Amino acid sequence: MARFALIPAAPILLENIDLLESARTAALRAEVEGVLSSREVWSLPVDTLPPLAGLGGLGIDRGIDTRTGQLLSGEDWVEAVRALSPEERAACESAHPGVAVALMHAHSAGVRLGPLGAADDLVVPLDLSVAASPDAPLAPTAGAAAFDDALVAALTAGEVPALLALTPGAASAHADIELLTAALAHLAERSQGSTPSLTLDRTVFDADVHDVRSLCATGSC
Repeated sequence: MARFALIPAAPILLENIDLLESARTAALRAEVEGVLSSREVWSLPVDTLPPLAGLGGLGIDRGIDTRTGQLLSGEDWVEAVRALSPEERAACESAHPGVAVALMHAHSAGVRLGPLGAADDLVVPLDLSVAASPDAPLAPTAGAAAFDDALVAALTAGEVPALLALTPGAASAHADIELLTAALAHLAERSQGSTPSLTLDRTVFDADVHDVRSLCATGSC
């Protein structure tokens, strides 16, 4: 069976993002990159990659040129963005932000990520709720912590119907499982309409990072 990896979609674990990064956070990043390094090529659950995927939306001039695989920063990034056509710019702006985060982790790990079809193995960036604890980035939202618990339980049990049932509640819980939902749709298509198989066999970490629950895990699909 193919493999899948769940990784945090938030950029906080990327190198040189958190200026007050602790040794623990650096160790979590190493775990993510260690998971990715287990394969030479992975697919993301997207049909195409944008020409540039980076952190410009956060005011950080850094990202990946997916046409060359290069990591660009500073003026090189600014020039690459400036050279985009209107259509290319629109593709970059509409890409899920987790795509850029995954590509940058993969670059650090020395592996390649492509769109669906690049490999059978899938990388799925996801973010659990950013409003599930008193000190979370957003004000605590009723039911957000329960949503996280239910999502992790469904992933751990490999209960695809339960995962799909949770999808409508993600926005109100301030969680981002868009790419997980896309991955499930792809797996359903691959299984020709039958319930897709998703078996989590290792939780690499399930830890709070800046008061947000972050999950990294691997399994078969």
